[in-house]
Amino acid sequence: MALTRNQLAQLPYAYFAAVDAKDLEGALSFFSDAATFTIQSAHTTYNGKAEIAGMFRGFLADFATIVHNPVNITVDETAQRIASEQVCPHVANDGTLVKLTTVNLFDIDAAGKIERVMLWIDGASPLTGE
Repeated sequence: MALTRNQLAQLPYAYFAAVDAKDLEGALSFFSDAATFTIQSAHTTYNGKAEIAGMFRGFLADFATIVHNPVNITVDETAQRIASEQVCPHVANDGTLVKLTTVNLFDIDAAGKIERVMLWIDGASPLTGE
């Protein structure tokens, strides 16, 4: 089922809300089973939901507070693609503020799930896995 322009525009907000709430299952529910998640700026790719879950478990465990503030979202309804830019003031478990800007490119499959993420981070990637 192709998502409407409005559904595509809202997807990053809902997805990042689950990540920010440290809701692993909620975040994973946005992905297809065969999804890929590439952190282009770190030259790392996670293949399939199990590897993506491992990446998220490490990330969620390393931060006391996770925040993604979307500042720009662009939607291509025909291609079922979304580009989103976020300002991310995360707080590590030791209290250190880690402020990053990220850009995510999402490809959505025929079932309305994320099949591919390409992520750029303007600093060191906090997504290092378990």
